[in-house]
Amino acid sequence: MNVLVTGASGRIGRYVVQELAQAGHDVVAVDIVPPPQKGAWRFLLVDLTDAGQVYQALAWAKAEAVVHLGAWANAGRVPNTRTYGENVQSTFNVFQASAGLGVRRVIFASSAQVYGLSAHPPLYLPLDEEHPLRPTNCYALSKMAGEQAAEYFGQFGLTVLSFRFMGVRVPEELAAEVERISRDPQGDARLLWTRTDARDAALACRLALEAPQVPAGPYNITGGLVLQEDATALARRCFGEQLELREELTGSLSPLSCAKAQQAFGYRPRFLWREGHSFPLE
Repeated sequence: MNVLVTGASGRIGRYVVQELAQAGHDVVAVDIVPPPQKGAWRFLLVDLTDAGQVYQALAWAKAEAVVHLGAWANAGRVPNTRTYGENVQSTFNVFQASAGLGVRRVIFASSAQVYGLSAHPPLYLPLDEEHPLRPTNCYALSKMAGEQAAEYFGQFGLTVLSFRFMGVRVPEELAAEVERISRDPQGDARLLWTRTDARDAALACRLALEAPQVPAGPYNITGGLVLQEDATALARRCFGEQLELREELTGSLSPLSCAKAQQAFGYRPRFLWREGHSFPLE
């Protein structure tokens, strides 16, 4: 399959291009900066806010599918007007070019920040894709706009899967993250004591592209619970007894439910990080 990956030099993107290329796909990587390493893929320097460059990149790649990761990756890196404006413009350009050129499927990197857990406790756990959205910054707001644009382009035959990624980190960052979380579980409640190995984020992208049919819409993508403490006890301690538990929180599963992604295209994280080490998550 011919796949174009935007934001290919970023935290998730560099693992996505590797995952897809190793699986035998023809990958074109695009970004505004060159990738940190070379591999079995082609690279184009592309400004996603320029619709003409986006069209040309997709046409040159003969793209059958797109993984759209390119964005300002959080609030505060540039002024809010740029974070929101450029993220929204880039996403619209990618969707419009994909629909116009007959791309069959797009994976759009949304974010679990749309749930607003940095300022509000969850209304219930496990937290699924039906949970109300409560953006608390311009980045999350731009991701909500992207999800709405994805729905809009559905009328033109474009299937967009909006991945609400939670706490993605590259492997070398995770040991220190887990140690910090174990010292202050309360301070990590906004990420539900969960981290996603970037290799698992890449796996989710590949599985979703390779599945024969996947319904459009949002999908939670996350890793496992990184603390040894029981998730139900953590949730009660950090969010209070009034929190609604719709299912028992057991084992290593994150309180952010990935059941929809597992059912739709078989996603289950491969890596469980605890106490500075990763283990197969079976």
